Amino acid sequence: MKNKNHKNLSKHLKAFDKAIISWRAPEYTYHQKSSLWFLVAGIIVLALVIYGLVTDGWTFSVAMIVFAGTYYLFYRSEPPVVDVKISTFGIKIGHHVFPYSNLRNFWIVYDPPSVKRLYLRMASKFQPDVFVDLKDTDPAELRKFLKQHLKELPSQHEPFSDTLVRLFKL
Repeated sequence: MKNKNHKNLSKHLKAFDKAIISWRAPEYTYHQKSSLWFLVAGIIVLALVIYGLVTDGWTFSVAMIVFAGTYYLFYRSEPPVVDVKISTFGIKIGHHVFPYSNLRNFWIVYDPPSVKRLYLRMASKFQPDVFVDLKDTDPAELRKFLKQHLKELPSQHEPFSDTLVRLFKL
């Protein structure tokens, strides 16, 4: 039985070799930050660390330092660029494969130059939505193809959390 499932998976993954639509996009959204941004963030972290120490919440202070250090290490370099491929089987973003059977809906937020994204809603309610930047991909062509495989949520907007991340360059 395992061999049969492996052959089916291989057959479906080969569908991405004949992608209908493809482009390259950063693996995650990267925001260039100024020295002022790091100064303000450092002051906020320092204030939270002092607050934690003053209120005997030393674990909170340690957590803030670890969080700030991890954030700095993670975001000091630009994200790798991955291939995005749309096929008759599903959507592949880098090494992540999303068969249409695992997806429930899609929507496109297109407000250049600030937002050009494809959002995917998973069939499982326990999995978060996934998004990928469209770069120079034609949203009308993408929408037309995806509507053959998924239900579109045309009235959806950019999630509030994504708007905050974009505005505060987090």
